[in-house]
Amino acid sequence: MFKIFNNIKEFVIQITNLIFVLFCLGVILQLVIGEPVLGWDVVGNITKVLTKLGQNTFLGVFSILILYQYFSNHSK
Repeated sequence: MFKIFNNIKEFVIQITNLIFVLFCLGVILQLVIGEPVLGWDVVGNITKVLTKLGQNTFLGVFSILILYQYFSNHSK
């Protein structure tokens, strides 16, 4: 049973890493091209999310702390 949970955990981690890479690629492509990529406005969506998080300061600070923890753990 423990092995199944570890396999699920590894799968979720790999999918998350893949989504993050695709997300970064979308941002880079949009910045280089200057237009939304395949109709996906990545930079605009980031701006909308940050604006919404900025309206609720506690949620914004909490989200930043979670992202910092995520990136600091994966960079090691």
